[in-house]
Amino acid sequence: MKLKIKFAVSWVLFLLMSFVCGEIAEAATDAAVVEKARAEGEVVLYTAWGLDTVQAIQKAFAKKYPFIKFDVRRTGSERLLNIAITEHKQKNFRADLFSGSHLAMINHKKVGHLQKYVNAEQRAFPKEYKDADSFWTAFYMDTRVLAYNTRMVNREELPKSYEDLLLARWKGKMAMDDADYILYGTLLEMMGRERGLSFMKRLSQQELIIRSGHSLLTQLLIGGEFPIYLDGFGSNIEKFKSQGAPIDWVALEPVIVSLNPVGLAVSAPHPNAARLLLDFLLSREGQEVGRTVGKLPARADVEAPYPRLTKGLKLFPVPLSVADRYGEIVKEFREVFLK
Repeated sequence: MKLKIKFAVSWVLFLLMSFVCGEIAEAATDAAVVEKARAEGEVVLYTAWGLDTVQAIQKAFAKKYPFIKFDVRRTGSERLLNIAITEHKQKNFRADLFSGSHLAMINHKKVGHLQKYVNAEQRAFPKEYKDADSFWTAFYMDTRVLAYNTRMVNREELPKSYEDLLLARWKGKMAMDDADYILYGTLLEMMGRERGLSFMKRLSQQELIIRSGHSLLTQLLIGGEFPIYLDGFGSNIEKFKSQGAPIDWVALEPVIVSLNPVGLAVSAPHPNAARLLLDFLLSREGQEVGRTVGKLPARADVEAPYPRLTKGLKLFPVPLSVADRYGEIVKEFREVFLK
């Protein structure tokens, strides 16, 4: 009995302290929140997701909450950040939730677009996949891999390390995105500043084929325009491979992991509907929906659709320092690769 009383007292104190500190959010599963969301009748998501992901989530969410209109504004992560900055200045904030690249979400937090939100679902996510201050949590993640055309190069001949990319045999045969800032910044952090910068300068002398957009580069690789694409999104490579495209990948370790987080907007016009959507995205059910369109779930208890993209690999999540130095990284990347 004493133990039960002690536990009850401790729990009450925890709740009181959490309330005072503002670190406990109203649970979106509460009937009161659902009714408030019903009255709001709408939720607006700003996202960089692909159309297949948007449609899958919209369909599943509508089945669960048919009384909420689910509107989406979809474009690139950096453009969404700029749109949000403009709306915030004009006090015309339309977004209830944001989702985009890891770097974009860090910057949303920095400029004050996000509010803290804590729910039970976040406990299922590794600490590396959620903000330490509870401003965002990864909806999905992806591993950045070396993609190759299986008709143009044999797997056994491929580079087995980042240093192998500098071999003379690969000169003029590798492609890179013209805005591959995450690859650049993360490798500098991984290798150390001096060694990393030396590596990048030597890589730039490999007569890289520079194009704009990861989707375009993947399509060109499949079409045989070049044999190797340096920084493919693993889930996309696996998806095309499963459809019979002459494409596959190898991992250069440590494997860079990029995140696609989601967070609650600070001035959300429909805050209760936004909580319902955020809770859904982070739930097992929502993560399974993402899995159906090839996304790698960030939850530890939901298996990836392509297990080989993560299992047994040494992973290296994009560090926060890349966001802190983003402007410097962009400038350096352009100087090194886009002279």
